[in-house]
Amino acid sequence: MIKTLIWCSATSTSWACRARCPSPRTTDRMRPTPGAGSSADRTAGESGSPASGLGDLVVSTGTDRWVLSPGQQLLLGRDELADVRFESPRVSRRHVTLRHTGTDCLITDLDSRYGTVLDAAPLGGAGSARPPFTLVLGGDGGAMVGVAPASAPATVEDRPAPRHTGPSLSAPGDALIVGRDPDCDVVVEDLLVSRRHVRVVRESAGVFVEDLGSRHGTFVDGQRVVRTRLAPGSLLTVGRHGFRLHHGVLRRDDDDGDIPFAADALSFTLPDGRALLQEVSFALPGSSLMAVIGGSGAGKTTLLDALSGDQPATSGQVLYDGRDLYQHLASLRQRIGVVPQDDVVHPQLSTRHALEYAAELRFPDDLNPAHRSSRVEEVMAELGLSEHADTRVEALSGGQRKRVSVALELLTGPSLILLDEPTSGLDLQLVGEVMELLRRLADGGRTVVVITHSAEGLELCDRVLVLAVGGRVAYFGEPSGVLEHFDAASYREVLDRSKDDPEGVAARFRQSAAHQRHVETPLTRSRGHQNIEPPAQGRQQSQWHQVSTLVRRQLRVLLADPTRLAFLALMPFALAALALAVPGDQGLGPPAAGAEPTGQPTQILMVLVVGAVFIGLAAAIGDLIGERAIYVRERAVGLSPTAYLLSKLAVLGGLTLVQCLVLVAVTLSFRTGPADAVLLGWPALELVVALWLCSLASVALGLWVSASVGRAEQMMPLLVVLVMVQLVLSGGLFPIEGRVGLEQVAWLSPSRWGYAAVAATADVNAFVPHADDPLWQHTAWSWLRASAVLTLLGAGFAGLAHRRLGRRYRSRRR
Repeated sequence: MIKTLIWCSATSTSWACRARCPSPRTTDRMRPTPGAGSSADRTAGESGSPASGLGDLVVSTGTDRWVLSPGQQLLLGRDELADVRFESPRVSRRHVTLRHTGTDCLITDLDSRYGTVLDAAPLGGAGSARPPFTLVLGGDGGAMVGVAPASAPATVEDRPAPRHTGPSLSAPGDALIVGRDPDCDVVVEDLLVSRRHVRVVRESAGVFVEDLGSRHGTFVDGQRVVRTRLAPGSLLTVGRHGFRLHHGVLRRDDDDGDIPFAADALSFTLPDGRALLQEVSFALPGSSLMAVIGGSGAGKTTLLDALSGDQPATSGQVLYDGRDLYQHLASLRQRIGVVPQDDVVHPQLSTRHALEYAAELRFPDDLNPAHRSSRVEEVMAELGLSEHADTRVEALSGGQRKRVSVALELLTGPSLILLDEPTSGLDLQLVGEVMELLRRLADGGRTVVVITHSAEGLELCDRVLVLAVGGRVAYFGEPSGVLEHFDAASYREVLDRSKDDPEGVAARFRQSAAHQRHVETPLTRSRGHQNIEPPAQGRQQSQWHQVSTLVRRQLRVLLADPTRLAFLALMPFALAALALAVPGDQGLGPPAAGAEPTGQPTQILMVLVVGAVFIGLAAAIGDLIGERAIYVRERAVGLSPTAYLLSKLAVLGGLTLVQCLVLVAVTLSFRTGPADAVLLGWPALELVVALWLCSLASVALGLWVSASVGRAEQMMPLLVVLVMVQLVLSGGLFPIEGRVGLEQVAWLSPSRWGYAAVAATADVNAFVPHADDPLWQHTAWSWLRASAVLTLLGAGFAGLAHRRLGRRYRSRRR
């Protein structure tokens, strides 16, 4: 493979990717081919003018050097987009900047967690120093950086011009592999990128893009593709990184996190004509924090759903860095973090386990587990959760639990974070802590939008959006201007006026200077119209990898809940005790010689079958509704409904199998079993299989019901009703055969076919008086038919549950 340099144009901030790309930096600098010279010299920024007092500076980390010319700036930190990157957890993501002023070096600490030391003295915010000097990032145990004048300052004329060497995409057959693997032609150090992600090849008909089975997908102009032609100027998106084709050269067009975000005339109208949002517009600069406040009925949550793309507005645009979010939603989804009001983690898990499972679901399955764990540790350190890593989420304070929810979203390094009332239910001190956290996130190069009901901490925001009733904009601008605009003494008065006269306050704002300055002028620069059909959402991982992760998480959640575990363990013993309470000595076999046959077999079988139904329904009916908020968020970032449902069936199916085994074993330990089998050679085995299939079909029925209901409070009454219906339709309580209507309805009941299977094994028709149901014949066909119908019923109920899950139901109503 020919390896040549990757050049970044000083004016376009793009990389002409012609060969191997050592690192996906978005700052403009030239990186020479490894091995050229005694060290990996790096020139940062665009070419500056010759120094008037101080020439080029050399920034050294001990192994690498960067040349900093007058007028240039370097960002130092742990972020993968930093110019000078460190791995030490003592170094913040965006720690400090160095700027060559021409006469000295301006050093600015970016509110780093552990601070910066300049020549053994703590740096308070910002300061200037004349080289040589030494910086220590992160204090003791941090990273050391030396800054000194270059021994032979290079002028602009001395520096070699950027060159393109080696083959390009200008001739048919030229090709580049883009991926995370070091052997790729273009290496992108992004955990969302597969090892070998995409191939770009020039053919006689043009340049084509071929996805290499990546997990997060390859996108061209917002549409997920497998193979397509890459037209000049089209945007190729790989993970969080973009490329454009220009004169046969693949140039970098990256999202560096500092993205502007805007809403242009967003409206949302229900089918009945009621408007929840009306012409909402704002323009937010990059790395900004915006709070959205408003009273009940102001449409705050509706706005958040529209901004995230979860529920697109009926009219208007959401502009992410000038791109229509709805048209590019599939390619931009991984760059947007959404923190719902409800906690989206299992409370039984520890902080570390919750984040590790989330990372497994969000990152490609070919990612080294050590890299994944490293990212989890990095996020916990950034949010101050390291000391709570092994604490169960349910034991954390409200503010700490909210930080865990934020940490889930930070795993993939989003540029935009949307939060729905993260301070709800918190006291004023915790509200202040959450707002300070959001301020730090924005200062770290992210755009943050928070819905809040409290005025606490609004002074930390860059912008405040006030919504009046009906989703009208009453104000948008700096926090300091809110009370002055409304001529109010408090935020309570602002909200009261927005509620009492929503049309009036909206009209007044449209005529204000703040509207022109903060909305009209910025939106004019941000507007862009692109006619691209919305793409289908792409799946980020193989389903079997997701199934494996979800099964392991489900088992850990189950094992972490001793109360539920004890209930499930004792349930088959309790049901067996009920079966043993049926009076008589006949059991499930033929009556003893000379003894009169009794109805005991049908009564014991009734307890066993209804018990199996109860086992399945009790295990599943509250499962999906209890995880609804978690599923909705994970579905939005690529979780497959099929994988989710299969994981539930696998765990609950295994659990019910064990319970049915115990139920049959205990019952037959004290009661006579069937005399002989009809198919499997062992009557007890036939009972276990039949009861398990009945229980598994009930699990699928319970999952469908759980996916369909609106509130968790409805589960217990529904469980009682379903068990009673199964009891009536089983055919063991009273004859079902021949009763028009009731018999046909019973065909859809798992208990009807579960009872038929066990009755066939026990030969009930022969040994029980007045028992004469054609489904209970002591034949292999009767048992097989009942088992087959149970399998079909289970598959049918599972299909209905999958359909409901696939619609990605809302976690709560508007």
